Amino acid sequence: MQSSGNPSHRFGRERRLRRRSEFQRVFDTGRRVHGRFLAVFAAPNANGISRLGIVASRKLGDAVRRNRAKRLIREIFRRADHPSGKPGLDIVVIPRRELFDATYASLENDFAAVLRRCAAQSPGRDADKR
Repeated sequence: MQSSGNPSHRFGRERRLRRRSEFQRVFDTGRRVHGRFLAVFAAPNANGISRLGIVASRKLGDAVRRNRAKRLIREIFRRADHPSGKPGLDIVVIPRRELFDATYASLENDFAAVLRRCAAQSPGRDADKR
């Protein structure tokens, strides 16, 4: 049972990209940054909550390997407070096959580094005020 003072660490619906249109908006308007183990697309959203979507194609491997990749990425995202350093980003991750040979710590580091680069590239919400 969870105490009322602790925030939930669940990966609920409000933290997921679920519709094709949401994924398409990120692909069309977002920034793309490649890391060693994954590629990330990120676009600001109006919700103020960072959300995650994962695209694991069959090139990655069979269903067991695709599901493992998705579980690892979800866990890394879930454990990060503001994964990109700023809240309110829609993030789409495309894992690479090299992900399966990496340690969890190196995956976390790569994910964080890619999101920092993505956040640095993307104009902030105050960018149009300049």
